Amino acid sequence: MLKRAARPRRRTLLVSLVAVGLLIAATALTVSWFTDLRTLVRVLESGRWPWIAAAIATLAVYFLAYALLYRLGFAVVGVSCRTWSLVPVMFAGLFVNLMVPTGAGAAALFVDDAVRRGQNGARATIGFVLVLLLDLLTVVPFVAWGMTFLVHERMFEPWQLLAVAAFVMYLVLLVVLIALSRSRQASVCRVLGWSYRAIHRALGWIRVRGPAADWPARTAAGFADAAGAIVANPGRLALAGLWGIAIHLLNAFGLWLFVRGFGAHVPIGGLIAALALGIVLLVIAAIPQLAPLAQAFMTATFISLGVAAGPAVAATLAFRGLMLGLPMVLGLPFAWRIGRLGTRPTRARAWRARAADGHRG
Repeated sequence: MLKRAARPRRRTLLVSLVAVGLLIAATALTVSWFTDLRTLVRVLESGRWPWIAAAIATLAVYFLAYALLYRLGFAVVGVSCRTWSLVPVMFAGLFVNLMVPTGAGAAALFVDDAVRRGQNGARATIGFVLVLLLDLLTVVPFVAWGMTFLVHERMFEPWQLLAVAAFVMYLVLLVVLIALSRSRQASVCRVLGWSYRAIHRALGWIRVRGPAADWPARTAAGFADAAGAIVANPGRLALAGLWGIAIHLLNAFGLWLFVRGFGAHVPIGGLIAALALGIVLLVIAAIPQLAPLAQAFMTATFISLGVAAGPAVAATLAFRGLMLGLPMVLGLPFAWRIGRLGTRPTRARAWRARAADGHRG
């Protein structure tokens, strides 16, 4: 029995390492597109390390602030937790999302953690959906700011329009599904069922396990409860939304410190445009291994603003590398310890089954 249980764990670890390897290889290919290794090394060596150290510290605070966003989102639905206790769960969730892009794995981690602390697992699922919605909605002002700058400077390209349009469509679809789920949950479940089949077909090509078969029903139920929580707690939701905006400002400050650390100067509008486009491309990327595209287009934006290729690549590589590398380094041991990478059943699955039964009843 133990041998049979160990095999899926080893297979999952192997798939994880292959996925991480592909991500690193894609990043290296992206870097080589803009500059050569000798130039990049020279720029890295000439970097102003007090600025770079400040950037690293800022992004470390960013991750802690993001854990606080989860705490505020859970408070909207009546799930109490401490920020520090959410940090390892958040890193584990970020790592799992690098392997399974649907977000279902990360949601399961947060639900498992809530159940272990004696909280309501179904409410934790609702809180996770709210945080996802807040994260996307609060980035909209930054996208608008960045795109306005690019239009004003006559630097707006067709691919940027397509990327922003895809992001807006995804966000509008999410908002509409949440709004309709209170009165037309069955219809929302059917729409999610189509998405579920498409996700499974795509993940089957790369031999990655997708969400469970009851994902459409559970997600529709979570959307319905999230809509109810939004109506019932507007004050707490507004506080979480303001904190979401503060987090994006902190993220932009970290990127600015990296840019200055490698000797480059960009207008604030251009910095926001590069950051916003990076976030947009991460959201609409089909699989996590396409994340280097965000780095590539952030680099291209900086170069179009007059930044030399070497500093532009170094700044975006350091920024995106830390944003992806820290979850990879810290997330794997946290995910392994929490048990998501194992095969044992969890109490959170029982909570989700009860929630689904309750909505069906």
